[in-house]
Amino acid sequence: MTPIWKIKSGQFAGWYSNDALYDARGRHIGCLAGTSAYSLQGEFLGEIHEAQWIGRPVGLHRNHPPPQIKAENVAHAPLPDRAGLALPEWNDPGF
Repeated sequence: MTPIWKIKSGQFAGWYSNDALYDARGRHIGCLAGTSAYSLQGEFLGEIHEAQWIGRPVGLHRNHPPPQIKAENVAHAPLPDRAGLALPEWNDPGF
């Protein structure tokens, strides 16, 4: 499991493992297609940046993959928030 933080706020966002994306409470919320993150319904959530950050590049909208099958949740405690990155061309994801 690789932990990820929201790129602007530094808020702990969750984890990803293989192609599965989990929120801070360990709920399976989406999948990765390369570095692009999508919800289980196929909504673009953002991009993985430098392996430990997730954000939405300003003006970038990806095509939606087909809906995904929900996997089991994982039992992990949230990690502490950290300082975000000052990248004006990125916004936090909406989850």
